[in-house]
Amino acid sequence: MQVEVKDLKEYKKSLSIEVPKEEVEKKLAEAYEKISGSAFVPGFRKGKAPIKILKLYYGKEVKGQVGEELIEEYYKKAIYEKDLKVALEPEIKKVELEEGKPLKFEVVVETFPKFKIGEYKGIEVEKEKIEVTNDDIEAVLERKREEHAELIPVRNRPAQKGDLLTVDYQIQIDKKVARELKDQKLILGVTPVPKEWEQELIGVKKGDVKIISAKAKGEKSKEVIYKFTIQDVEERKLLVLTDDFAKKLGDFDSLAKVREKIKAELEEMARLYDEENLKKAVIDKMLKESDIEVPSSMVKKFSEYYKSFNKEMSEEESKKLAQENIKKQLIIDEIAKKEKITVTDEEFNKRKREIASRESNEEDLKEDLRKEKVMKFIIENAKIKNK
Repeated sequence: MQVEVKDLKEYKKSLSIEVPKEEVEKKLAEAYEKISGSAFVPGFRKGKAPIKILKLYYGKEVKGQVGEELIEEYYKKAIYEKDLKVALEPEIKKVELEEGKPLKFEVVVETFPKFKIGEYKGIEVEKEKIEVTNDDIEAVLERKREEHAELIPVRNRPAQKGDLLTVDYQIQIDKKVARELKDQKLILGVTPVPKEWEQELIGVKKGDVKIISAKAKGEKSKEVIYKFTIQDVEERKLLVLTDDFAKKLGDFDSLAKVREKIKAELEEMARLYDEENLKKAVIDKMLKESDIEVPSSMVKKFSEYYKSFNKEMSEEESKKLAQENIKKQLIIDEIAKKEKITVTDEEFNKRKREIASRESNEEDLKEDLRKEKVMKFIIENAKIKNK
């Protein structure tokens, strides 16, 4: 392979790549061999058409496919050979593919300027240790009592805090219905709703209609009306924490067993939380100590991507997030390269079996595994102080 690199404006470069003709002929022969058994050519039995005829009928298609494969393969080899950090998808130009000749093509890429990452061995970070207390366990038990409360229809009194309301809910803006929901559940004093709503709903009875009027924020001319039609009011009777209650929660013969299970689950959650916090502390520290400049075009692309998922995200927030995530990925890539951290076939196949029930892109899966290995390497070589 021959590669010639030319500097263009800003961070752009042009790569003129030439693939040896022997490689082109080999790939073309393999492609024709692959289709020969199934190709249909008028006047010939299936799989019996000579290569010259196959080229006549399928030459353009085969050349196009082989060209795409070779361009992708040798483009990747070229940027690896020249040690280029490419920012965005390449622009392929001037493709020349003829039988008996080398494949020639030009690629225009935008690259990252040279950057420096901070020292990644012996990073000093504090690790927060989260401990599961009896109060945490009792809080989960209390929530389970809430979830399994007995519901008793209220007929002889107004609604009060703790009652479960079933309501039809409507929003009107300037007397036009903007949203309407049926059979919505809310627990007075528990479900988070605006205080004025709760104050108006305390004291209602089945069949009541409550109307709350307000002004839209930032739009003084628009009147917003919230209309609640009360379909039902029910008292929630919480069960006593006994062994009988434990049996209602599943395969438990005592309340002590429920507490043991809750404790184990909370401790696992705390471990995962500790682990994620430590990873964040490590990579954030490296981010501060690294000197990396990200091309504005890449920041713009990632910023637009983030905003497409969160319409309320500001331009400043999305750009900051794009900058941080791109820099973090570059740090991971650089450490992987320096420490020769790769994903083995055994590791990849094991992970693939673990997530067999979920669809996953193989490249993304390998990248996730590589990132995990890099983070593990950094943490194993870090100086961690518990707090």
